[in-house]
Amino acid sequence: MFDCTLLTVKFCQQSQIDSQLFKAPIVVTQIRPNVQSLPDGDYRYRDSFALDRPYREIQFRKQERYITGSDSDKRTGKSYCFRGIALHNNVINVRVATEIASQRSQQTEWKFAPGNPINFDRLYPLQVGPGLELYKCLTAFLPEVKSRAIVSY
Repeated sequence: MFDCTLLTVKFCQQSQIDSQLFKAPIVVTQIRPNVQSLPDGDYRYRDSFALDRPYREIQFRKQERYITGSDSDKRTGKSYCFRGIALHNNVINVRVATEIASQRSQQTEWKFAPGNPINFDRLYPLQVGPGLELYKCLTAFLPEVKSRAIVSY
């Protein structure tokens, strides 16, 4: 077994001896709020900060405990809209909306189905506003939002 205290002391002593050559590493931990505790608003998360590779991106709007958004995977080119309930760092009770190309009308038509929970543990928040994908998804679930608002009064 390791004696972490002993290793730390030896490292610190070595760092003091070689202070002219090396600086002791500084560890910074970033505490991220979970999705449930976020204030109402628009958010964007990615699975990577690297700009030179494909990524998964989730844009969403949180209103009370409801999350409505877009999940887009740039590796596969697939994306879908979703709506669910925030629970800790997950979205549960997910309903998925996929866009259907309509030849009859110019309006977007949607196909709804149950979806899988979405976990945010390996996603990182971006300091960027929402994109067009989010607004498209908000319109997909707009009838549902309006009916919930009428019921809640």
